[in-house]
Amino acid sequence: MADPRTKLDIIYQEVLGEVSELVGRIEAISERLTEASELAGRAGERSAEQIHQVTAAAAFKLKTELEHAGNQLLSRVETVTKEASAAAAVVHRSAQRFATLALAVGLAGGVIGGALAGWALSGALL
Repeated sequence: MADPRTKLDIIYQEVLGEVSELVGRIEAISERLTEASELAGRAGERSAEQIHQVTAAAAFKLKTELEHAGNQLLSRVETVTKEASAAAAVVHRSAQRFATLALAVGLAGGVIGGALAGWALSGALL
């Protein structure tokens, strides 16, 4: 522009200079906001990927621990089942022995009772 001629021209040029400076600042801020937005987008993508990786690792660890605990529980159940089966076999054998003993005692009692009854009857008849 030409040299200012009046106070109005001087004020006009100052205002134009300040407006031009403000427009420059606004453009710079706009560029910085665009850059910040891009950086925030990339940071969000990285965060999402890291969250996915951490979640996947935690899920895998939990699955592994649950499988291990399930295997331990299954092993314990198998052990208890075997022990219960062995105990049932012992009880069954004991019950068979008791039944055999009861049968023998019953037979012996029957024989002794029969003999005593026969002896008593034979003595009473004579």
